[in-house]
Amino acid sequence: MSLISFINKKTYEVVDELEDFIYCDYDLRYIIAELNKKGYKTLFSCSGHLDVGLFDYTHKEPIEDLEDFLEQAKEDSSLHIIKKDDKYFYHKDEKTYTCTYITFDKVYDFNVLPKDFIVEVVDNKTSIYKKVFFYNNSKNTDRKSDKQISSELSQNYEDLKEWVNKLI
Repeated sequence: MSLISFINKKTYEVVDELEDFIYCDYDLRYIIAELNKKGYKTLFSCSGHLDVGLFDYTHKEPIEDLEDFLEQAKEDSSLHIIKKDDKYFYHKDEKTYTCTYITFDKVYDFNVLPKDFIVEVVDNKTSIYKKVFFYNNSKNTDRKSDKQISSELSQNYEDLKEWVNKLI
């Protein structure tokens, strides 16, 4: 099921997908367009989003692991216990980073990557990504400013543009 539909402004025809279009985040639009023009077909991508403080879904863990979790939580302020019962405890993890990534339709052997990007091949598809952390330390107590995080994301886009321009 599609999460969004499109209605033609002239005919009012409803369609769930625009088959002739590639979806991408605004900040990556020219990068994704250029990659596809050069023959590097993309499947999906994300520019990374400044959503510090949002939580990942609730995790359910065996109650015997609670003590280990509580010890970890002493060292990492992003871990939060929600509740416990006889068999399980439930926790949410604050998001501590975002990613700029591009996933391609097949395996591409890139000799060079954008600065500090990582490449992975999963299910015969190449992905490149770079994490931008919301905190300056591993205990997640010293939060970066929104301006600093936005600046790092912008640098990712610049690094990707430079990389794409050099691709043949």
